[in-house]
Amino acid sequence: MRVALVATCLVAACEVSGNLGGAAEDDAAAPDANTTDVPSADVSSADVVASDVAARDVTASDVAARDVAPARDVAPVVDAPAAPPGDPQGRTRAQVCARWVADRALRARTVWTAGPSQCDPGALAPEAHDDAMRVLNVYRWLAGEAPAGVDPSLAAQQQQCAVMMTVNGSLSHAPPSTWRCYSAAGASAAGSSNLALGTSTPAAAMDLYANERDQQLGHRRWVFAPNLGPIWVGATTRASCMQTFRATRAANVPPVVAWPNPGPSPIEAFAGVWHIQSGARDVAGARVEVRDDATSAVLATAAVSASGNYGSSAALAWRPSGWTPAVGATYRVTVTLAAGAPFVYRTSPVRCP
Repeated sequence: MRVALVATCLVAACEVSGNLGGAAEDDAAAPDANTTDVPSADVSSADVVASDVAARDVTASDVAARDVAPARDVAPVVDAPAAPPGDPQGRTRAQVCARWVADRALRARTVWTAGPSQCDPGALAPEAHDDAMRVLNVYRWLAGEAPAGVDPSLAAQQQQCAVMMTVNGSLSHAPPSTWRCYSAAGASAAGSSNLALGTSTPAAAMDLYANERDQQLGHRRWVFAPNLGPIWVGATTRASCMQTFRATRAANVPPVVAWPNPGPSPIEAFAGVWHIQSGARDVAGARVEVRDDATSAVLATAAVSASGNYGSSAALAWRPSGWTPAVGATYRVTVTLAAGAPFVYRTSPVRCP
């Protein structure tokens, strides 16, 4: 299992605050080869959030996120596709598993081709970027959100960002000009992106972002931000830079977004923290109650910190306390807000083949 170095980032600063699993790696060497092949389905590798719930106690990759102002302060603003029709609670297990399995099957054989020199951004395979977008958007589909679009004009800066993180073996939203392979474009991208280090594919980074458990859930809240997009992901076979500071005017946005999602939800989603977020309702001071839907028994939960405006929205987070979500069970979640009607939904863990 790779080391996980955690960086805590505020509006104007980023500093190392701790580590998980051991000391940080000190590896700033350039990749050993110009190409790296990956299997067509890499979802069970050490770089991906594991499908086995018990194996997901330690994140396999370094990640860093950043607080930002609300979306109205972010430009440019473009129109986005309408959210998928229908409530996620109306989906069947078969529908959820079909999409979950299909969209997480990686198709890229070569992820990244290094350039002739250490600082050359090289070339990210289009298929690898497509893999990342499918993984990102299956999470958004499960939550009932519109897919994030792409902006190829961001490709050069995002790729420079990924190479900087790779060569320096570290993460920073404000990389100093003394860094090897420093570029102004790469530094600008680093200041407006989710960052990951230790991932073999950009798709693997999406799993890490979506299932984050700490750092105010900053990465996760960007993945599920209702107004996310259009984006681009720069990546090598060790680092990823996902642009996030882009806003849309999405139609039919769910008033509250939840992960694990309402309705049938992959069991992988239940191994860590549960959360809701909203750009329309004040959920920051809400109270949450989780019940076993079959018995109406109240299940204990422990609060998880999720402050700030990550994803340009307020959030509420918690984890099960003293119990483990089970495949086949249904859990009724009631979120009592400071104003307005409670938000109630049911979520059911399913194991997909």
